[in-house]
Amino acid sequence: MNFPSLALLRGGGARNSASSISDNSPDAPRPFAWARGLSVRLAVMLSVAMVPLGLIAVDQTVRLQQEVTASNNLSLKALTAEFAQEEREIIKSAFASAEALALSVPDLTQDLDRCRALMERFIDTAQERYSFAGFLPKDGIMSCASTGLTIDYSENPNFPDWMRRPKREIRVNSFGPVAGSAVLIISEPVYDPNGTFIGNQIIHVPHERIDKKFQTKLGERPLDLVTLSAEGDILSASGARETALDRLPANMSIKELISLNPRHIEAENAAGEMRLFSIVPILSDAFYVVGSWDPEGIHASTETNALRHLFLTPALFPMLMWLVSLALIYVALDHQVVRHLRIIGMQMRQFARSRVLPSPPKSGLMPHELEVIYNQFTQVSEKLLRDEAHLFDAMHDKDVLLKELHHRVKNNLQLISSIISMQIRRTRNQVTAAALKTVNQRVTSMATVHQTLYQASELGRVQANDLLRDVVKPLTELAPTTAPIPKIDIDLEPVVLYPDQAVPLALLTVEAATNALKYLGVDKAGNRWVRVSLKVLQEGEVCLTIANSTSDEAEFEDEGTGLGSQLIRGFARQLECSPKITEGEDSYAMSVTFETLPFDHEDRALAGVDHDD
Repeated sequence: MNFPSLALLRGGGARNSASSISDNSPDAPRPFAWARGLSVRLAVMLSVAMVPLGLIAVDQTVRLQQEVTASNNLSLKALTAEFAQEEREIIKSAFASAEALALSVPDLTQDLDRCRALMERFIDTAQERYSFAGFLPKDGIMSCASTGLTIDYSENPNFPDWMRRPKREIRVNSFGPVAGSAVLIISEPVYDPNGTFIGNQIIHVPHERIDKKFQTKLGERPLDLVTLSAEGDILSASGARETALDRLPANMSIKELISLNPRHIEAENAAGEMRLFSIVPILSDAFYVVGSWDPEGIHASTETNALRHLFLTPALFPMLMWLVSLALIYVALDHQVVRHLRIIGMQMRQFARSRVLPSPPKSGLMPHELEVIYNQFTQVSEKLLRDEAHLFDAMHDKDVLLKELHHRVKNNLQLISSIISMQIRRTRNQVTAAALKTVNQRVTSMATVHQTLYQASELGRVQANDLLRDVVKPLTELAPTTAPIPKIDIDLEPVVLYPDQAVPLALLTVEAATNALKYLGVDKAGNRWVRVSLKVLQEGEVCLTIANSTSDEAEFEDEGTGLGSQLIRGFARQLECSPKITEGEDSYAMSVTFETLPFDHEDRALAGVDHDD
């Protein structure tokens, strides 16, 4: 094997850089290659950006107008959401208060004085928020109220609907009998200890208090707020309640208004004013806050400024900027950057193909940043060549040591085999001689395995079919010579294995083939045979089968000690599999199926199997 040495650092033996560039390389001329250059692309992009300078000014004006409109929409939506949250908190607080009263009412239904006292105390403590509190039973006669009066609701045409479905409700009354003005009615169902619905807890929230709070928070902001229900009832308004509907979009119903998606629109109201409208739901899309903003005066000045800017811009200025920019981009990029990048890229490709170190650039011509990159590339290239040379030298030393190791092991095993052979010739006891002969066969097989390993061109890969053929052929001499002469059939497909798998596979084959020859019989056709096969079942899976003919009439002098079977099972465990025995009327077969270990990525296509084309 030939290994590169540190001489590669000096470029020795490398191909000439000019001859190493083929017609298919990236440096070969291609049609319209100039159009793919970085300088050309940047020049075209810059020219496209600089030529329509006047259109860019108009575009910027339009974008500014759109951004202002979007900002107004976001501001309006944010302010509307802020006030919607404020009203949402008022309603939630009212529901919480009604729920708290609803828990106490069932215990006071029989004590009217205590019930009224409870309602009165509640209103006294929360009179800034609520104007009335009372318990409305199912019969419609409200006696437990904060006013101390008895009010009959049974004649109200809507009363049956209030009691039909016990649930939380919000209703609007344009004239509250207690507050004397429009109120928001909060209704919370009341249940007795048995869970039976007995009526509703009522709390009135005056609209004027909500309107006043909104007006206080609005201050001088040019924002108009209207809170309405899905049915069109006005809950609150920042201005006069009588004109609230006129301040909503004209020619649009309430249902159409609240169904907007996205929930903002620019439209005229009933007074003919163009306004921005934002709709924010309060509770479960049943109540909404509609905020409106007068955008008049936002666009006029920007349109005037845009036209003035467009006319004041010199017509020749964009063309001059385009020509100057085109020249600058070519000089600055092509001469200062692209040219040096092209040189560095060409030298990188040459180094990758032929391991030729790049020549140093002329000092002062390359920009400092690119010179740093080039120096780093040179240092990495030199280090890579040194590492490759050391790696190849280390691999060569390892292969030499491994070959020497396998050679010495083979010699030692052959020496042991020779000693055992001498002992066999001196032994008169036939049983001892037979046992020693069996041991000698195993030692010889192991010596054959190590001989194959050190003769292999690649120590990390063993041709398993050649190894098995070398260890099986000597065993055929052990076959009985009595008639009929046994037929030995060896069918081994090409398989490449790691030594960790090849060695136990070879030793397993020796033991199995020895047993097959030892217990050989005559089949029904009068033949004696032994078959050894190695098959590739699929990618990464191999099957070894050793079969022999048998006969029920055959008699064997030595029934065996079972050591061979134990060794077979032990070697099979090293292959991470188990032997499978198949017995026929006149045949006996042992097979093992195991998965081969895949090689590195460069040999992974083999997957343990050597394909010979």
